[in-house]
Amino acid sequence: MDRDEALKGSVAPRRAERAKLEASAYAAFRSRFDLEDTAETLTLYLTTLLDDQTPTWAIRGRLQLLDLDRRLRGLAPWHQHQDVRTFLRGLFSHRPVGDRHSHYEPLYLELVHALVDACRVPSADQRRALAARMLRERLGLGAATMARLRWSDVDIGKDQVQLRLVTKVGRGEPVVVSRSLGAAVGDARCPVAAIRALRPLGGGEFVFGTSGRPLDINRLGRLLRPGGAGGSTPAQGRDRALLLIGYAAGLRTGEALSLRQRDVVSHDRGLVLSIQGRRRLTYLVSATDRAHDPATAWSTWLDELEMHGLRDPNGLAFRATNFSVIFEKGMAEVGLNRLVHQRAEEAGLTGRFAWTSLRTGMIRTAVRDGVRSHIIASQADLISLGSVQRHERRETLLSDRNVAGRLGL
Repeated sequence: MDRDEALKGSVAPRRAERAKLEASAYAAFRSRFDLEDTAETLTLYLTTLLDDQTPTWAIRGRLQLLDLDRRLRGLAPWHQHQDVRTFLRGLFSHRPVGDRHSHYEPLYLELVHALVDACRVPSADQRRALAARMLRERLGLGAATMARLRWSDVDIGKDQVQLRLVTKVGRGEPVVVSRSLGAAVGDARCPVAAIRALRPLGGGEFVFGTSGRPLDINRLGRLLRPGGAGGSTPAQGRDRALLLIGYAAGLRTGEALSLRQRDVVSHDRGLVLSIQGRRRLTYLVSATDRAHDPATAWSTWLDELEMHGLRDPNGLAFRATNFSVIFEKGMAEVGLNRLVHQRAEEAGLTGRFAWTSLRTGMIRTAVRDGVRSHIIASQADLISLGSVQRHERRETLLSDRNVAGRLGL
């Protein structure tokens, strides 16, 4: 009796049945994409399990079941094949895009642009500040009057907005005064558009409200001050630079947190980064669209740091912010993830994204665009080309799925 025959008699029927079911699932995968039964096909199958957020321990268990099925059929187990062993080393050891966050989806270039564009969308306080300043400048309303203003006192038409203001002097009877503001079509400071933009901010019956309650008068007063919340906030400028540089350079979490201002140098064709721990300089070529250009975003962020007295070659490149304040302390890992979550939500993206999605997205975008593997590995500071090949397999599989979908398979 040889070893395989002895194995057949020693395997529990239930486990043998599980191995058979797993082999059927693998066969269905090969049939769906018309693939041969090779080690390369198996690694693609295991990669799809990883992309579907299957835990690594479960992937190993399913490979063991496939190996058992092959041995019961008198074939050599998959784990003895060099390609499969290389895949397993990458799966359980290297994890070039990060162990803890590999289940997050990649942010491709066009998605990063959507996140950057979301940084330009006015925040709730910016919308309130714009409307409040126009009411003060054109109608002379104070913070107390605006805080009491209700939507029942506002009529918004196509060409104008009309306000019914209740005033009372001493013990006299309240007097209702009607005031109106005309629309300014095509003007960013159109009163009708500015007041209409306050509707979805959750103020309930109050025009300048939040969470169904009137906005605090002191807070509204701060919004009316010069530089209160009317222009771009420091967080918006920082996030634009951080997203574009983080994506283009494929920054790891630790690299983004430890980057210093002196590590980012501007030149006529873009930026040069000296990233601690990397063996070579990282070059970021300027984009033709200034709205999505890392060099332009970095220059704007440096001007913001200068205004706040924080321009320092030895200082951190990216600091924590809060509304109009830039703190001296740096960001934390949770801050990077929160940044991506917030901007993705504002951009209307659905999916699981984190800071590492930028690095993964840079690699996958380059693979999709046909960039050579050694160039991708150099830009992302990957140790081996095998790391790029893993991304190539996943991207190829996604492309195959899209083609199959178009064909109705």
